Amino acid sequence: MAPSLLIVLCAVSATISLVSLARVLALRPRRPTGVWLDWAPGNRSYYVTSSRHSHLGCLTACADLSQEEGVPVAPACVDSAEASTFVADRTAGQTIFLGHHQWPNDRGASVGWRPATLDCNASYENWLPSEPDDLLEMQDCVAASPGGGWSDVGCERRLPCLCQKGAVLSESFAAEAWMHLSGRGASTRGRGLFGGCIYLLGCSVLTLALLCGWGALRMRDSYAAAKEDTRQGGIGRHREQQLRAQPRGGEGGAARHVALARQELSRAGAARRRIRVRVQMLLQVLGISSFFWAFTPLILSLVYRIWPVQALGSPVLPMALCPPAVCLAILSIRPSDSRMVLGMVAANTLLVAFASLLMAFAGWRTHLMDEGLSEICFAIAAIDSAVCLAFCSVLVDAVWWRRRQGSYSPRRALLLHCDVARYAGGLAGCATLAYLPLRAAGEDPASDEHLMPVLLGGLSLLSYPCFLEPQVRAAALSALCKTGSTAEEREAAVLAGLVAGRGGSVAGSVDTLLQWAESHFRTVSFDQLAKDDFVAEGDARASSKRRSSARRGSLLSPQGGSDGGGVCEAANPHGGQWRSEPRAMGQCDAFISHSWSDPPGPKWAALSAWAEAFEEEHGRLPTVWLDKLCIDQRNVQEALACLPIFLAGCDRLLVLAGPTYSSRLWCVMELFTFLKMGAPLERITVLPFAEPSARQPSRAISFNASRAASTDTPAGATLSDVAASFASFDAAQARCAKPEDRQALLSVIEESFGSFGEFNLWARRVFAEQVHIDRAQHRVRSTMHTLELVSSV
Repeated sequence: MAPSLLIVLCAVSATISLVSLARVLALRPRRPTGVWLDWAPGNRSYYVTSSRHSHLGCLTACADLSQEEGVPVAPACVDSAEASTFVADRTAGQTIFLGHHQWPNDRGASVGWRPATLDCNASYENWLPSEPDDLLEMQDCVAASPGGGWSDVGCERRLPCLCQKGAVLSESFAAEAWMHLSGRGASTRGRGLFGGCIYLLGCSVLTLALLCGWGALRMRDSYAAAKEDTRQGGIGRHREQQLRAQPRGGEGGAARHVALARQELSRAGAARRRIRVRVQMLLQVLGISSFFWAFTPLILSLVYRIWPVQALGSPVLPMALCPPAVCLAILSIRPSDSRMVLGMVAANTLLVAFASLLMAFAGWRTHLMDEGLSEICFAIAAIDSAVCLAFCSVLVDAVWWRRRQGSYSPRRALLLHCDVARYAGGLAGCATLAYLPLRAAGEDPASDEHLMPVLLGGLSLLSYPCFLEPQVRAAALSALCKTGSTAEEREAAVLAGLVAGRGGSVAGSVDTLLQWAESHFRTVSFDQLAKDDFVAEGDARASSKRRSSARRGSLLSPQGGSDGGGVCEAANPHGGQWRSEPRAMGQCDAFISHSWSDPPGPKWAALSAWAEAFEEEHGRLPTVWLDKLCIDQRNVQEALACLPIFLAGCDRLLVLAGPTYSSRLWCVMELFTFLKMGAPLERITVLPFAEPSARQPSRAISFNASRAASTDTPAGATLSDVAASFASFDAAQARCAKPEDRQALLSVIEESFGSFGEFNLWARRVFAEQVHIDRAQHRVRSTMHTLELVSSV
């Protein structure tokens, strides 16, 4: 919905931009040829410069003409309707500087206007409607519009100058106004110096203060991490090693599992907070500082009139920092922060809407002064309106997504927001830069007052498509996440994100989650399982083996069998819990991880072969944790928040690795969580199997060589096949039954690693090294068996 609307709006914006640029080209004023214009009735000669100047520059340009002509030349006096009409007809529709100015300029907008030359009728005025307005006390000079009407403008603007032959500057202008316009007066110079010092010192102090605050938070977090073993985890490193060295199960096994789970979750929560401070807060600090550096000059100039234009240039130039600042603000938002995502989208929507109204107002105010500039303002207003509608479409998509899926996906909204910003920024940047050759045609580009602001503005707008490009954004966030953090910390942050995403803040909920997990931990004996328990929901309905199914928030039984590690509710309203029984933590032999898309027949055959081998070795049937039978469907969210604890409470992870296992995001996340909860790789047993058509014997493979069991199953696959399936794993392409589950898991990965690259490498390497070890051990066993046969002979 939103992407389609986005494409339409971008096409509309591009069309408006092209039409507007063509209009500006058609309305571009034709430059004068640089000849004197003789007005016989008034016995005057006027000259319009071909280059642009400030009002002070016009004095210099007219003085240069005076040296060339050998007669006095000064900024022109227009003191009659006939003279105004003559100038307007012969200046080719330009807005030009006149010699009139305001002095003194502190007695109101309509007081103090006088010509710069002698023998000029000072009582004549030809103001446009609503002029003079002395906008924010900044407009002290007069410019004639293409129609001849007057408007007060800023004396720092760069416009063509109207010079008059034979005109002589008045003494009052030379004594007072010249000092005001040139900025050499003591008051003006002092205020400009004061404003420059305020800007540089104030923004520098603010930036340093924010950086110091960020550094203090990092130091505090590092100090807290140093004491985490004793103050948060409850056990020290030495005690943790002793607990891990104890045999699993037996007396005190439950307390051991709970203590280790508390330690891992507390450590993960601290790692997540440290990464958040390093990355998110750093980007926020840089973004806030950039906004202050961008807007302070404009405030000093418009409100307090203490900006040193001569020393630091136009106050508009620093506003080129705004687009990079917005990019930093967008990058600082974590994809799981739903409130911040919606707040950013809403803020940008209001900001663009305000900009659209402001540009429309500017276009209406300038349509009499400069028709080309007015066209540009209206074009920008139209583009801003289209962008505003695009941002609104993101909000509409969020509401639509919530109504359709039952929950809101902040990551989807953030990605759509980045797309809108990229397309809009790229379009605006290209349109802005395309304005330069139009303004430069027919005149010296260096004399154009809009050259640097437009150039910097266009280049800064292009920062949106550059910084928010998915590959660039992922690389930048990944580099920031790696700065000052270890791989173990980033992996632990993923674990904390899984818990925090479902059960609130990790730091405040570890004990609560542990208590809830202990009271709701259940297992099911293998003799209570059947092949039908591994049939996907859609297949189960088709065969009428189940009457109803319930969807849960993360590990779902897929509709039509499209997810891994899913759960579907049995006919019993408790989700099949009548076949499971409460157990203490650590009294479960295996956590079953499988994909609902894999065929149930080979899956059940591989599981049965493993159970038989287990019974032969231990003299009893195994107890397992299967989500559809061990999760209370009435408390799904709480159970999912405790999933890492349930994994830690199982002796090993039993992977039923079928053809689609490595393409299911929840399956890989279960594997990741089991290992990051402190379990070694040897506690993972992989049962590979293929499609029902393959009937080759294969081995049920455990990573612990001393416990490896070889059984004949219809699996038709090996550990090498499993490793090969993970060799091309890409989290961005992995699937889940529910789209919101996929978005939530990808959000957890992104906010911890910055991108999917590091997580993909982990998934691709998890079995690769073990394949070589397994092959070497197999060769050793074969050699030993051969030697035994030879010795027996």
